[in-house]
Amino acid sequence: MSLLKVDNLMFNYSDKELFNGVSFQLNQDEHAVLVGQNGSGKTTIFDLITKKLTPDKGTIEWTPGVTYSYLDQHYKVNDDFTVIEFLEQIYKSLFDKEKRMNELYEKGANPDDPNYLKYLDQASLINDELIRDDFYSIKEKIDKVIVGLGIPKEYKERKLNILSSGQREKIYLAKMLLEEHDVLLLDEPTNYLDAPHVKWLAEYLQSYPKAFLVISHDEPFLSEIANVVLHLQNKVIDRYKGDYAYFKAQSVVRKEQYEKNYAAQQKFIKKEEEFIAAHIVRATSSRAAKSRRARLAHVERLEKPVNDTNYVHFNFPYSGDIGKNILDVNELVIGYEKPLLSPISFSLLKGEKIAIIGKNGVGKSTLIKTVLGLIPSLGGSFVFNEKIKINYFSQTELDDLTITPMEYIQNFQKNLTNLEVRSLLARCGIKAELALRPLKELSGGEEAKSRLCMLTLKKSNILVLDEPTNHLDKVAKAALKEAIIDYPGVVILVSHEKDFYEDIVDYIISLE
Repeated sequence: MSLLKVDNLMFNYSDKELFNGVSFQLNQDEHAVLVGQNGSGKTTIFDLITKKLTPDKGTIEWTPGVTYSYLDQHYKVNDDFTVIEFLEQIYKSLFDKEKRMNELYEKGANPDDPNYLKYLDQASLINDELIRDDFYSIKEKIDKVIVGLGIPKEYKERKLNILSSGQREKIYLAKMLLEEHDVLLLDEPTNYLDAPHVKWLAEYLQSYPKAFLVISHDEPFLSEIANVVLHLQNKVIDRYKGDYAYFKAQSVVRKEQYEKNYAAQQKFIKKEEEFIAAHIVRATSSRAAKSRRARLAHVERLEKPVNDTNYVHFNFPYSGDIGKNILDVNELVIGYEKPLLSPISFSLLKGEKIAIIGKNGVGKSTLIKTVLGLIPSLGGSFVFNEKIKINYFSQTELDDLTITPMEYIQNFQKNLTNLEVRSLLARCGIKAELALRPLKELSGGEEAKSRLCMLTLKKSNILVLDEPTNHLDKVAKAALKEAIIDYPGVVILVSHEKDFYEDIVDYIISLE
């Protein structure tokens, strides 16, 4: 049974065509993943099927009665909720029933009330409904999911606004999982998860009894969860009925065939155009030329094959040598009202690259913000070399998502011409058509590349990167990794991706 049908979808941003004839379907119980390069339009597909955007052509049909949960990359909620209040909103109708049942039981506790038996009967009926709806296992279900995603049980009474970005993202994900709609739509769900919790999520989705469609660049994760792969490239979607390994093997074959077909078509078009140009004005052959021109006009032209390598390059400029001793941290206590960790001590020397790792919420970002002077310490000390120049990539998104990547860069570097800004963004993987779209319309990967692009404009001798690989595809990650290796200054890297940092850092600081 089909839950979602997408047919001949076309969509343009300004005068740039993003899709041309995208068609696919999601069937009952299918565990599907949507893959493709940053900027290919994966998040836009989600925005279209969830009706946040309207297609220029084509149809999107959800089977009547089908419900879905959507975790997008810019999900916002009322931060005044505690974690448990936020999650219990899912079951509000059941908790309202419980409240009504308890009120009736309270009224039925008074035998002097002539209606007390009526109250008890009504309460009993509600209790039967709650049992049927599995109400009394809700708290256990919530605990199972939040613990599985790496949120300590004691966090349930904390307000969302005091949690880290990573912790909030995990709470939002927990909500989607607990809702148990017919379809889960998850956009980069592993971004803020440590390896054990990625494993838990993969196992959870493996046994998920309903359908889902997941966007992710985490290939090991995709290999664990997919039985259908939707590959978005060249403005269309190819469907692969099989696991991720099957897709990888078959996509190579399809790509080679597509490139051959494209080359053959280009050769045919060139030959026809040359004939038309040579004969269109000749009386003896103009009819044949016109006929060929008419035939050529009806040729369904293939898109130029996407080059998935060497299209992203980052370069972080170095401001110069500042001596041997860069940073000394001595018994530093971090936190807000209370310490998050035991006192921390470490030193950084010239040219050293370090990774700071640990579970979400342990205090990685708080440590970074403390030594950068963005929040006060609770004790201890830290001393930077007085000649430092810091370039900082935060894991939080920009405050103003209404501006375009062009405006974002130009607001910082006003002396750059439009051509220079476009060229810079292109080197960082932001295509021309994306440079003029508001950041809120871009994917998380494109927004991240825009912010990394900003770092390439500022000379520094210390590079501080807080989860810079979130949302990036493998090509952009490889480019970022190369840029970090080539950077001669000090690097402080917060990351949950061991494969990314383990061979580029000199040592690791593990927070517990």
